[in-house]
Amino acid sequence: MTKPKPNRLIHESSPYLQQHAHNPVDWYPYGNEAFDLARQTNRPVLVSIGYSACHWCHVMEHESFSNSEVAEIMNRDFVCVKVDREERPDVDQVFMSAVQLLHNTGGWPLNCFALPDGRPFWGGTYFRPAQWLELLAQISELYQRSFQELENQAMRLASGIAGMSVIEPPADQTLPDTAFADEMYDQLSLRFDNEYGGTLGAPKFPMPVVWNFVAGYYHTKGLPEAINQLTLTLRKMAMGGIFDQIGGGFARYSTDKFWKVPHFEKMLYDNAQLVSLYARAFSLTGEPLFRETMEKILAFVSREFTSPEGWFYSALDADSEGEEGRFYLWDRAEILKIMPEYGDLVSDYFGIGKEGVWENGKSIPVRPLTDAVFASRQHLSSEELKQLIKMASSILLEVRNSRIKPGLDNKLIVSWNALMISALADSFSVSCNEQSRQSAIKAADFILKNLMQPDGRLYRTRPAGKEGIQGFLDDYAFLIRAFISLYQMDFDEKWLFHARDLCMRVISDFSDEKSPLFWYTPTVGGQGPSLLRVKEVTDGVEASGNAVMAMNLLVLGTYFENEEWLRHSAEMVLNMKSRMLAYPSSHAAWCEVALGMSFGISSLVIVGPQARNYAARLQRKNPRFTFFAVSTGNSSLPVFTNRFKEGETLIYLCHGNTCLPPETNPEHVVFRE
Repeated sequence: MTKPKPNRLIHESSPYLQQHAHNPVDWYPYGNEAFDLARQTNRPVLVSIGYSACHWCHVMEHESFSNSEVAEIMNRDFVCVKVDREERPDVDQVFMSAVQLLHNTGGWPLNCFALPDGRPFWGGTYFRPAQWLELLAQISELYQRSFQELENQAMRLASGIAGMSVIEPPADQTLPDTAFADEMYDQLSLRFDNEYGGTLGAPKFPMPVVWNFVAGYYHTKGLPEAINQLTLTLRKMAMGGIFDQIGGGFARYSTDKFWKVPHFEKMLYDNAQLVSLYARAFSLTGEPLFRETMEKILAFVSREFTSPEGWFYSALDADSEGEEGRFYLWDRAEILKIMPEYGDLVSDYFGIGKEGVWENGKSIPVRPLTDAVFASRQHLSSEELKQLIKMASSILLEVRNSRIKPGLDNKLIVSWNALMISALADSFSVSCNEQSRQSAIKAADFILKNLMQPDGRLYRTRPAGKEGIQGFLDDYAFLIRAFISLYQMDFDEKWLFHARDLCMRVISDFSDEKSPLFWYTPTVGGQGPSLLRVKEVTDGVEASGNAVMAMNLLVLGTYFENEEWLRHSAEMVLNMKSRMLAYPSSHAAWCEVALGMSFGISSLVIVGPQARNYAARLQRKNPRFTFFAVSTGNSSLPVFTNRFKEGETLIYLCHGNTCLPPETNPEHVVFRE
């Protein structure tokens, strides 16, 4: 059977758009061509949004978009536009906001109908074929007979979307204090699942943004219940089916409250943030499981997500051979055939045929018991069990790799690559793994060389031989944070100056003269019809670009002694105080910035021949919110002005603008409690 003639998406580089390139639907990529045609032919626009690892996107593509009869109606009555939400989050934000206003819910695939000028008037998510045909007929009739009604609806939605970005500053203009941080934690803790970790209910997402705040709160306040809840969550996740016990890496979420049954797709942004979180948890607790989990994620990223040039791919699909999770499932007979001598023991270790059973007798590998308990029951030493499972996992991984693999989304997204660069730097801080350090620098250098425009602006993604998509706020914010992480890893000052330059670009291109909060899209460089500008302030699976920028301004303001940036950061947090208290789980990254402000920012400035050696010793006992500045020679960073003394290594501990007299012995440095 020959494939249908390809549509315009055949010329796109996005794997998600390529998946629809042979649909009988006459898809257009998002851009002026489609909307110009809609105006010329007086047809509504269908904007259909998804991403390559989205299971229900695949289902709707198979059921409806591959159906020639359905496609005939879509092509006749609509101009059809396909969007990869990972390439164009600006488009996704506007149309998702419209659907949320209409239905108070959303998701993907997102199917939204718009006027020829691009304003949405109706939409939803997944539709079964019969529902879809019925909806197409209704929308087409309404457009022909009741256009003014749809125009009014579009106006109401546009007003509602614009209103979502209006954030009034609170009447109380005092900066957060420690009591404010306590209240945020107390509100957040009401939703903690004290039995299985995470938050109550299902599905369960790892939510590293939330647990980073909990880690920061414990680091700052020392509350035992905070570290207990964090460690419970990270243990349960690491031993559950949401973690790929054979190959490493986390799936996007668990469909149940036990972390057992994952939604099997793997995303770069999840795994990058979880490397950082497990590294941080290991530094706080010394628990070997946390370092082991961090290293297994890194091995997965190195093996599956790293390009030959050193940058990182975006996602692995949930499906293979048309079935969700098929690539990852096992049965006991298969394992016994592969390793007759140890098959029963290995199967018991991973819950195969028992705790891990899912569908059709197949099992998701889990770890029902801790290694210590399992080794004791099997009369093995800890080292014997470790070596046996290492050997077995290697064999099982080799066998699994002979199966048909899930699809790989191999596009480069700057914000997600930046998260991975930060993760590698964070892992280096606890492992001193030279490969992690080199990988972080290699990826950063690639972005500087290939994704940075001559005028200092960023691309979000830039396929070979094609025009790049302009960077959005999160691309800038996460890359600034990555450069700060690289400086804190190796104290090469070029990273801080790159971060400073990007920060200046954000202030130039994303500022709102009426608010300290930044727009998501820049003032220049938009592609396609003009969209409503929105502000992304809610933290989800990733921190919002505004929350990250608030922390970036705080850190860079400290390093460069820039009072204006410090004030800007404070004003951003002030504007978000009410939302933080009302919805701390949706503003957890903001909560961490507020925690830093309430605790107070310190800097440790070390200069002289032994500066790096002293820094390495002091970093091990570094409390949260103390930023290191280290130089063995002259420096152009303002924080080092008048600090050097020939032949001596001096350590300055500063709180805000006040510094203690310099110490010459790192053992005499006493951090503020």
